[in-house]
Amino acid sequence: MSILALKGSPLQSLLLMFRLKTPIPFMDYRFKAYFVSLILVLGSLLLLQFRGLNWGLDFTGGYVIEVVPPKAVDESNIKNLLKENGIKSFLVQETKEGHLIVKVRLDQPAQKVKELLLKTLKGAKLVRFEMIGSVFSSELKKKAIYAIFTALFLIAIYLAFRFKALWAITALLALFHDIIATLGAYSLTYKEVNLEVMGALLTVAGYSVTDTVVVFDRIRENLKIRPATPFKELINISINGTLSRTLMTSLTTFSVAFVLYLFGGDMLSNIAFAFLVGIVVGTYSSIFVASALLLDITKLFGKKKEEVKAT
Repeated sequence: MSILALKGSPLQSLLLMFRLKTPIPFMDYRFKAYFVSLILVLGSLLLLQFRGLNWGLDFTGGYVIEVVPPKAVDESNIKNLLKENGIKSFLVQETKEGHLIVKVRLDQPAQKVKELLLKTLKGAKLVRFEMIGSVFSSELKKKAIYAIFTALFLIAIYLAFRFKALWAITALLALFHDIIATLGAYSLTYKEVNLEVMGALLTVAGYSVTDTVVVFDRIRENLKIRPATPFKELINISINGTLSRTLMTSLTTFSVAFVLYLFGGDMLSNIAFAFLVGIVVGTYSSIFVASALLLDITKLFGKKKEEVKAT
């Protein structure tokens, strides 16, 4: 869409809202940003080491209780019933056939859950009461972790082809920064980590990389347009040039994720939490972390500006 097409449109008004008259010297604040990131990453790693993650049923194993109620039931009523009776970490599902399936972790009183269901749903028939093996669950956890690392490896290949190796490495460091911070938030709040959350983490990774690629593309363009500009100043110009796009995209996606978090129910709010943290951290890292690392690693390796141009 051309700029002329945007003239006078609501979208142009939004873009102008985020356009600052005085450019922000982002790279002047990079050492403060490094300190914030250091606290964020170290804190997350310590949480993951000593507090760990609250792995969901998909990864820990548990019990499956399936009953056929005499009439249709409201899932929210069953959830409230279980919560009121001190049951934690459970999943309630209703099948197309009208069966009610409740899954609880191994550390929860499955027998009590079964009795509660049969007592509350008078006339209900017990169809299944069995244990999901921990061996299967641990295998599923391994596959989920392999899936994440495979995705990160493919992202690394994409970045290596799109930019030179140095640029790809800095983008990957920023990506790991975002993933670790998001996992740290799950450890801090002790929210359940299940397969859906793993999928959300992959989405966060894609979002983070997209933001970084937009900034790096602008840096690459400015390297050709402004060959005499110092690299630090050129990065500031590039970030300011993409700032309105970055903020508008982030606020839009954050708003949607926030609505899901508030009104999406237990399952959707748990996934939306990953989006909320990922959007905030990803936006911060695309502005302060990735480009700052590119500047300082370039200085560290003594590259001249002409040698750091991306292909």
